[in-house]
Amino acid sequence: YHIAQKIDERKVPFRVLFYEITKENIEKALEDPGYINLNLVKSQQARRILDRLVGYKISPYLWKTVRRGLSAGRVQSVALRLVCERENAIKDFVKEEYWTIEPTFKNKDNENFKASLVKIDEKKPKIETEKDADALVSEIKKEEYIISKYEKKNVEKSPPPPFITSNLQLEASTKFNFSAKQTMAIAQQLYEGIELGEEGPVGLITYMRTDSFRVSEKAQEEAIKFIKSEFGDKFVPKTKRIYKSRK
Repeated sequence: YHIAQKIDERKVPFRVLFYEITKENIEKALEDPGYINLNLVKSQQARRILDRLVGYKISPYLWKTVRRGLSAGRVQSVALRLVCERENAIKDFVKEEYWTIEPTFKNKDNENFKASLVKIDEKKPKIETEKDADALVSEIKKEEYIISKYEKKNVEKSPPPPFITSNLQLEASTKFNFSAKQTMAIAQQLYEGIELGEEGPVGLITYMRTDSFRVSEKAQEEAIKFIKSEFGDKFVPKTKRIYKSRK
């Protein structure tokens, strides 16, 4: 936008937009350029003003009252408030002890299956102590049990959406106990490329700093083609899965 202001007013500047860093997408964007969206320009200007009103003024106050080196901002300060509210809710939570009973049964074919105690005399049991649980287990063991009803059904589970920065970090923390910094360092290596032999470094993931679920159409087509050839048509969805970015 600012560069456009320096261009001869008699010439209309175009803006090239692309959402995939691929040769095909960049060439397509160059063939069909658009105009500068002033609404987006104004939103950027509003963010810049808020940065100066909040970050520039509050950060020095934090240095004086809390600790030097701290910073405030239009985004991080609000996020910090939400984190603090959740932390306070966790601290105020009153723990209550409760127990569940999940016995393991064996059928005539010597197969094990797990059950759950969900009702006693048609009421949900409230097992508050280990003593109560042990007493119930003792009573349960005295009885014989039959399967009064058997129902079999198929459950269809949709695949999760592609990773964005936040859920990539969450999953890595949950599964591997990685810090956010460690996760992003590994993701950066995967993005820049890993040596896979004679072909040299190969990038294995798309750009990792994103809040968009969008996947290249070409990549989707190639994935579908591969799945069909390796596993068959039944493993290919009838329509492409499109995930909307969170607001």
